[in-house]
Amino acid sequence: MVHSSKQTAQRRFSIRLLPLAQWMSLTLLACFQLGCSINADRYNRLGKEAFDEGQMTEAINQFQTALSADPNNSDAYYNLAASYYTLGKRTNNPQALTQAEELYRQAIALNDMNEDAHRGLACLLVDTNRKQEAFNSLQQWQARHPTNIDPLIELARLNQEFGNSRQAADLLTDALLLDSQNVRALTAMGYVRASQGQYAQAIQNYNRVLQLDGNQPQVAQQINELQLRMAQANQQQKTSY
Repeated sequence: MVHSSKQTAQRRFSIRLLPLAQWMSLTLLACFQLGCSINADRYNRLGKEAFDEGQMTEAINQFQTALSADPNNSDAYYNLAASYYTLGKRTNNPQALTQAEELYRQAIALNDMNEDAHRGLACLLVDTNRKQEAFNSLQQWQARHPTNIDPLIELARLNQEFGNSRQAADLLTDALLLDSQNVRALTAMGYVRASQGQYAQAIQNYNRVLQLDGNQPQVAQQINELQLRMAQANQQQKTSY
């Protein structure tokens, strides 16, 4: 996944009287900075369109242009990293993968809460046979933000991918203690419970997701599939007697 636009932070300034020349210079600076952000967003969108069409070279060109417009754009670094990562895997090019890793790290340096960049870096480390580095990277992120739910979700995802369902469930339990209404954490917990064969608990998690956000067709589909599995399991039990 790549980002189509950059989320801009809102800042609150104190109000004071300024000399006219100083006020004009600040106004011009603000307009210039806003223009950089708008241009970067535009090139990020163009790059995403190319990425979605599988045109990696064009996507890379657009994301590089976005960085030229706004060198501090974390999303552009992430988008460029994702493009090089995809290109590196497709062409078995270690240089592209090395470039992707550097860009993921730059995206994180600019915005430590860029969860997609953390996830992308972890996946790349796993793909380059550095599983422990992937876990260390996410654990260090979680240590830097102990009250944030995103690192816990990503750690749970990585544990689940390596078959550590119990650890994944424990991490998601911690996440839901921080935010019991987090849709991502509840969805992930439903997936983990289903993988453990705990269909009733999984359905409960998924139903909670739909209560919080009804626009989740994939979650509704998962509920239907789990209900079918439960019905089939009950039928098999009846016929076995």
